[in-house]
Amino acid sequence: MGADQKAAGRAVPDGMNASVALGQRGRAELEFLAGMRAALGPLRAKVRARVESSPAAAARDAGADIVRLRTAVAAELDGMPEQAVIGAALRWNRRVLTPRAVDAFDERRAGLEPMATAPAPDAIADRGDGAVPRYWRYEFHGTRGGWDGHEHMGFVHHELVYRYLLVPAFGDIFAQRAAVADVAPREGYAAVCDLGCGTGQYTLKLAERYPDARVTGVDLSMAALRYAQRRASDRGMSWDLVRAPAEDTGLPAGSQDLVTSFILLHEIPPHAVEKVFAEAFRLLRPGGDLVFSDVTPYARRDPYQAWLDDWDAEHGHEPWWRTTASADLVAVAEAAGFTGVRQSALGPGGYPWVTVARRPEEGRAV
Repeated sequence: MGADQKAAGRAVPDGMNASVALGQRGRAELEFLAGMRAALGPLRAKVRARVESSPAAAARDAGADIVRLRTAVAAELDGMPEQAVIGAALRWNRRVLTPRAVDAFDERRAGLEPMATAPAPDAIADRGDGAVPRYWRYEFHGTRGGWDGHEHMGFVHHELVYRYLLVPAFGDIFAQRAAVADVAPREGYAAVCDLGCGTGQYTLKLAERYPDARVTGVDLSMAALRYAQRRASDRGMSWDLVRAPAEDTGLPAGSQDLVTSFILLHEIPPHAVEKVFAEAFRLLRPGGDLVFSDVTPYARRDPYQAWLDDWDAEHGHEPWWRTTASADLVAVAEAAGFTGVRQSALGPGGYPWVTVARRPEEGRAV
């Protein structure tokens, strides 16, 4: 266990490098940001009570019409100081989070860079900048410079931002990924493709669940892919990694038995979501399976949670959360040619929300 983790009295979360140790300043700054978010809890409780007692939240199927719900709740919360403080605090927190995490890395670069460096970066296939879509220029989650804004942004996010911010706020996020990996209908697959693999958090769970499969990870961030490669290498694994958009991977048609993703769809615009389903269909062999997990539809959330999801997405640099949480993914999957489409919730509050489908066998109607 790293010295900084011992000092903080926290166990190292599953899937993270136990040897990571930050300098005093970097650790203190990240812990301050985490503590600041946690301290908003009592204010959030007051806002929740106000929202849940409002006529807007009492309306039948309030979450299904998110625009109407947001408008009504905005009027209810107008002038409420607690909500104003929450908004200001979170906006500041998100604006400084990535710079502080990068500074924490650079403070201990000599010790951390060897852990972050890919063993064979030239082995990562790259479709080139010509394949990069316009939406990739957006700084998702307020990440300064985007996911490639720092040469080791994959390490910075996985080992620092996740460790200090996301795990304390949301618990065992890696267990969620393992649960989604278990959803696939078959016990074994020869070839598995993880679209939007990032630093390989979900990819690792897939590799553990299907140890005999050839695993391919696709992502647009080279920094994330390099750290995914490092994480696989540290575990004695080898994955085929490709820098490409999930909707246009360049991989051979009919080369996969399972195409899957974990919370990718809400990071891309609606037209790209449709293309991702079409690409998954193209990649699958006849009879192959699709498993996509993502954010819970607003219609499946209680009114307060639907409102909070949408409000938080607006203030957290999530431009396509609303379109994904409002989309009919069953219809999108069927339009791409999939059959047997079904959806289910795996965790509390309906998250993650999973769509499972199959490419028909040859000779069967599509």
